Amino acid sequence: MNILALDDEELMLWALTDSLEKVFDENDIIKGFEESEDAIGFVKSLGNKPLDYAFLDIRLRGGNGIDVAKEIKKLKPKTKILFCTAYSDRAIDAFGVNAVGYLLKPITPEKIRNSLEQLSLMFSNIGDIPTEKKVEIKTFGNFDVFVDKKPIHWKRLKAKELLAQLVDKKGASVTNVEIAITLWEDDNKVKSVPTIISSLRHTLKDYGVEDILIRSRNHTAIDTTKVLCDVYEFYEGKAAALNLYQGEYMANYSWAEFTNAYLQSQV
Repeated sequence: MNILALDDEELMLWALTDSLEKVFDENDIIKGFEESEDAIGFVKSLGNKPLDYAFLDIRLRGGNGIDVAKEIKKLKPKTKILFCTAYSDRAIDAFGVNAVGYLLKPITPEKIRNSLEQLSLMFSNIGDIPTEKKVEIKTFGNFDVFVDKKPIHWKRLKAKELLAQLVDKKGASVTNVEIAITLWEDDNKVKSVPTIISSLRHTLKDYGVEDILIRSRNHTAIDTTKVLCDVYEFYEGKAAALNLYQGEYMANYSWAEFTNAYLQSQV
């Protein structure tokens, strides 16, 4: 594995790299840097090789680790980011960084192991949903929907695509004409929209989650408070979602390319 450490204080960087060497395998490559430019240069030098982990100090001379993290994610989307800081949880929240995926200084091997375990659990449990939120929606990669961990089986693929459109709208309602233009690129198909909406409602009802759909005359929306969705967590700035996003969003729908371009600009 390739592992990067960045801290602008020499002693802190030494403590971090020393601890990393005690945690990771001796065959893993661990590179430490005091300057952001040097760290980014190393990432670029990897070419097609992955950067598996980046341990970044939050506050750096002339900048911060969050900006470096965004640059790293542009170059290596699959990199797992962990922030290092001398500040409390509340200070981390002020930076807009989710509390899981950071280490509090001074860095020790035990803290690194604990953070890696938390990050691993976060990835495995990202789809865990409270009892009142049984619906899990995945948008990174292909679009898929799960109820109680089981995938929904669709009678009409256009009904699934309609739900994807509603998720993409983040709770904003869409008209039947807008639906027709998105699903068929043809507003003359508007007469077919009620059939697709009905199919979506019946499918959701079969799984006991029809209440996530909000309907009014000629308008349809999704109740975002009743679903767990990776892209919504991305918008909230949660570290798990930042790490999960690897440059693809609803890849099975060409109309989602606009949102994907926006997401790419945010990492």
